[in-house]
Order: sequence, then structure tokens, then C-alpha cells
Amino acid sequence: MSDKRSDRSYVRELMKSKSGLFGLVLLSLLLVTSLYVLITIPQSEAYKWDNPGAWQGNPVSAPPAWVNYFGEDAPTTVSVPLTGWTQSVSGSIYTYTVTTSLVWNHAVTPSDFSVTPIFNGTAYEVSITWTKPDGTSIPIVLTSPSSDSFYDLTASSIQQSIIPYIQSQTDSYLSSVSPRQELAALFNKGGPSILNDSVEQGTYGVTVQVIAGAPQSVSSLSKLSLVGDSYGSMGTDSVGRPISLGVLAGLPWALEIGIISSIGSVLGGVLWGGLSGFFGGWRDQLMQWGALVILALPALAFLVALSYSTPLTVLNEALIIAALSWPFFAILARSVTLSIRSQTYVEADRAMGISSTRSFFTHVLPRLTPVTIAYTALSVPAGIITAETLAFLGIEQGNIITWGGILNAAITFDASVHGWWWWVLFPGIMIFVASVPFVLVGFALDRIVAPRVSAK
Repeated sequence: MSDKRSDRSYVRELMKSKSGLFGLVLLSLLLVTSLYVLITIPQSEAYKWDNPGAWQGNPVSAPPAWVNYFGEDAPTTVSVPLTGWTQSVSGSIYTYTVTTSLVWNHAVTPSDFSVTPIFNGTAYEVSITWTKPDGTSIPIVLTSPSSDSFYDLTASSIQQSIIPYIQSQTDSYLSSVSPRQELAALFNKGGPSILNDSVEQGTYGVTVQVIAGAPQSVSSLSKLSLVGDSYGSMGTDSVGRPISLGVLAGLPWALEIGIISSIGSVLGGVLWGGLSGFFGGWRDQLMQWGALVILALPALAFLVALSYSTPLTVLNEALIIAALSWPFFAILARSVTLSIRSQTYVEADRAMGISSTRSFFTHVLPRLTPVTIAYTALSVPAGIITAETLAFLGIEQGNIITWGGILNAAITFDASVHGWWWWVLFPGIMIFVASVPFVLVGFALDRIVAPRVSAK
């Protein structure tokens, strides 16, 4: 009964601790966020992460959208859904039309213009009529379009459609144009200096037509996008992948591997150190020698070598980390056990002829439980940091998104050299954020249980 009362008092004192309570709140938020990520972000996103073609519609190396609040003029990506298609038939020609508009109030052009038509069947062409605020229209024709394909300013059909308009404004012949010149034609004020003039702000009209020789089913998922110079809450990397997606998707994996490795290392270490300290003698010396041998191994180098010879899964990686982390907890548990072994109730068991094994599991191990819980909380950050370090070195299982992997890509593409600070900042912050609540709870528990364990 006293143990149960003691356990309840541990909880009460933890709730009274400001740092412990704050850690519990943070931990709850992390766990809820992880559950949200597992429910809302499908595994297919991890497969997309390593496919650069899946992020074509996003700006590359774009800062977070909130930089605009600090005086930047970095427009965000505008994606206009093409919905409400109407059908008209003329002989054997079927035309599907949608008209929409968008507002552009920036002094700079977007970084790209793209359209993604989605239809069921075969179309002759997709016709886009781009109307500027001053009423000038630019016809753009995609010949023999493919459904669900991404067409941006590098598409030859779009280039060949815009060249005649530029020639009509500048009265000069152009055999080819760059994407920047195409954007100038679409957004700048018309006239001979259109390629160098200012952006025309206001409402732009867009009419899209899908022309086919048979009935079609044009999807409302079709869209037209103006790719901006900023993106989302955390920006993008060099292929357009949203850093926010990587940060969120990496959270469940980090917590899982940190918690599993922590439980494995602490349980193994506490049991080993507890038995070593309780039995004493030559067994204690032999067990301590074994723990010190493992402790002396260069852990990171050994983990790297072992990962190449072992199929890498979350469980395997966590167990490998635990296998090299337990000696530290064995040494701590041994010191606690030595103080418990000298208590009168342990001496009474010996006098009554109760076996040492039974005495250990009856008296010693229950008194090590609070310390074990404190150690488990404190060691989770070490597991997270070790796993992310391995990912940073390129050692991770396939089809998962890790913060260390994001940082590895940032170093590979010289993010710091180019000033892409967001690519490094947010994954680094998340490693810290995921570790802090466990440290706060662990230290709070350690302050609560350490005096009691030594006093028992």
C-alpha cells in the first residue's frame, strides 16, 4: 500500500513542478501532432519526397511566406482551381470552357506560370486566353496536350504562343525567349519596352478551353498556378519540397525511434547494473567489465559500420542505438543498488534464507522503478539526436522523411552559402523541440525520486 501511495505522490509532485508540468504539456502537444501527422499525411508523401518531379509546381529555394511582413516583396504561389466547365458542341468538335480571374498586386512578376489540365480521353488542344488588367489578351495554345501533365514556361507550345505577342509589342524578331521574358510579356505593361517595363497590377482574366473530337470528362482538379518567390510557413528546398511537410512528417519517426531506443537501453542497463550491484563479488566485477567494454566503443563509428551490415528498419536502428547506450544506465543503477542492498530489509531476507534472486525482484527492482522512469525520459533526446545524426550522414531507411536527411540535403546543396537559412533552421529547431519536453520531465522526476531512493 505504501508503494502505491508513494507512486501517487510522485505524480502529485511532478504536477507541482513548473518545469515538469511544462514538459508534460509540450510532450502532449508533440504526441497529438504526431497522431495528426500519421492520420493526415499518407505514406505516399514519403515516396514523393525523393521524386523531384512531384514538386514541379512549387518554387525552388523559396523563403517562408511570412518574410513579406518584414518588407520583402516575395509573392506566394497562387493556385487557381479550374472548376465549373461548360460544354459546347459544333459538329464533331467538343469544347469545354472555364473562365476565372486572379488578382496580382505585387511589383514583381511571379517566378513561373503553369497549367495542369486533367481530362479523361484525348484532346486536340488546350487554349488559354490570358487577359491583362488593361484588356490586352494573349492567346496560348497547348497542342496535343496530355492529361495531368505539368506545362510551364519551358514548354515549347507556351513559348511559341508568347513570341508573336512580344514581337507585336517590340516590333522586333525573336527566335526564342527566356522564361523571364515570357513573364514580362504576361505581366508587364504593353509597349515597345514591355520586357523592361513595370508590372501591371490588378485583376487578370483567364479563359481555358479543352478542345476534343469526342466527349470528355474535364476534372475540377485542373489548375492554373502562378509560382511565387515564397512558399508556406517554412519555405522550400532546391527542388521545391515544402520544408513544413518534412518537419511534420519527421516527427513521428523521431519520437518512435527515440522512445524505443530509450526504453531498450534503460531497461537493459538498469537490470544489468542492478543485478551487478546486488550480487557483488566476482559477478559484479565481470558484469562491470562488460559494461565498460561496451561503453568504451566509439559509438557513432560502430553504429555506422553496423548499419551497413544490418537491414535498417526503425526497430533495428532503435535496438542498435540501445545496444550501445545501456552501459551508462547500468553504472547509475549499480550505484543506487549498492545503497539499497545495505538496507535492513535486504539483510532480513538473507537471514531468513530467501534467495538473492527473489530478494532482488521483491525489494530492489521495485525501488529502481522510479529511477528507471526518470532515466527513460532523460535518454529519449539522446536516441533522437543519434538517429538524426545517422540520417544526416546518409544512413537511414528508405521511404521515410527525417530531419537529419533534410539537413544532409541542405549541406549537399550549400544552403548556408546561398543564404537559404530556412532549410537549416526549422529541422534544427524541431530536433531541439522534440528533445526539450523529455529533458524537462526527466529532470523533474530525477529531483523527486533521487532523495527518496537514497533514503529507502
